[in-house]
Amino acid sequence: MERIVKSLSFRLALTYAGLFCASLVLLFAAYYWLAVARPLAAIRTQVDGELAALAQVHEAGGRDALARRLEQRARRSRTAERAFHALIAPDGRVVTSNLTSWPSTSRDGFYAIEADVSLEGGEIDFSALSRERIFADGTRLIVGRNAERFEEREQAARAAFPVLIVLVLLLAVAGGYLMSRAIGLRIEAISVTARKVMTGRLGERVPVHGSGDDFDRLSETLNLMLERNEALFQSVRRVSDNLAHELRTPLSRVQAQLEQAVQVHAGERTRMQVLDAALREMARLQAIFDALLRIGRIEEHRHDIGFAGIDLAAIMRDAVELYEPAAAQRGIALSAEGPSRAVLEGDRDLLFQAIGNLLDNAVKYGRANGAIRVSLTDLGDRVRIAVGNDGPPLRQGEAERLSERFFRGSGAIGLPGHGLGLTLVAAIVGRHEGEFDIVSSGDWTSVAITLPRPGPLSRIE
Repeated sequence: MERIVKSLSFRLALTYAGLFCASLVLLFAAYYWLAVARPLAAIRTQVDGELAALAQVHEAGGRDALARRLEQRARRSRTAERAFHALIAPDGRVVTSNLTSWPSTSRDGFYAIEADVSLEGGEIDFSALSRERIFADGTRLIVGRNAERFEEREQAARAAFPVLIVLVLLLAVAGGYLMSRAIGLRIEAISVTARKVMTGRLGERVPVHGSGDDFDRLSETLNLMLERNEALFQSVRRVSDNLAHELRTPLSRVQAQLEQAVQVHAGERTRMQVLDAALREMARLQAIFDALLRIGRIEEHRHDIGFAGIDLAAIMRDAVELYEPAAAQRGIALSAEGPSRAVLEGDRDLLFQAIGNLLDNAVKYGRANGAIRVSLTDLGDRVRIAVGNDGPPLRQGEAERLSERFFRGSGAIGLPGHGLGLTLVAAIVGRHEGEFDIVSSGDWTSVAITLPRPGPLSRIE
């Protein structure tokens, strides 16, 4: 209970209850003003005006003229606005009156007089809002108007107001408790899941109730984050395993070669050959670490990228020209097609390296005497470069994993490489907010990168 009372949702519920009560008070005040106070003020103004006019009649025509005017006034008034009066002589004699009673002594200001009227079939309740005046000759005049319905409204409002306030407060507290408990359960479910994940149970997910409310949307977002974190953790684990595997062989070679070099009976020539082989292995290790560091810097946006207007078509032609000799050595026909100019915003060096890596893989793993086709396509707000070759087809599930660190397809077994080339391409494309996809169908495999063309510098010719 204490946790619920201290919860934000319960405090919000109490705040809402306070605002609701304040709104109720304002509504009651508005109702009282419109339905009670203003009509009563109008009656007072009317009675004051009539009292002043009747005083002039008395001054001009005397008591008898005033009595006739009072009787005319009573006859002409409607039931809802019934006019009441009492004219009393100085000696206490009633000259004319349609009131059954009135105060025995004179009063200042307005006051109410019970003025029930008996008619055939029953009695009608009236309440005369009255005021009086004593003339110079001692005559007492009481004048009033019916205010029964307004007084009834006032009594009803005053009786209902405290009851409604109490009910609203009770409902608000109960609603706040229930709302706080419901929200607390949803938050507790998220907290429990988070604690389980912290203990290493990465497969745990926040429950989704299926109601589509804010908590469901939050849970779905958190679950996507947890899935992403689990995938990243698994990726890191695979990278660690693959890195250990990749480093174990060259390190073992270096160790064996160095042991051979230090043998006493080894000749100078043999020692130099062994040291040269060890240096090559160390260079291979250095290349692996350099590639990993470069990929990490690009993925974490720590690489200084110089975005500027670049001609992607020219970059493609330069890369194709660079790899034409290597393709010719294997008898591969290398061709390129696309528009003569494709200007967009990007980093020229990184994109040249990405296209170069795709061509390097195509030449290295493609079929001898085969074909490589490079195409640049205008997709409106994007530019797509695809590098295809007729090398060995990918096995099921390999295309999705080729961008993982150290993963190598079945067709790369026995060939040189580290399994980092396409990882670097994917990092470069991601840094440019582009897309990277691999499609393998039959004997043809195509690797494509799609780059956006935002900004005024982007155009295709």
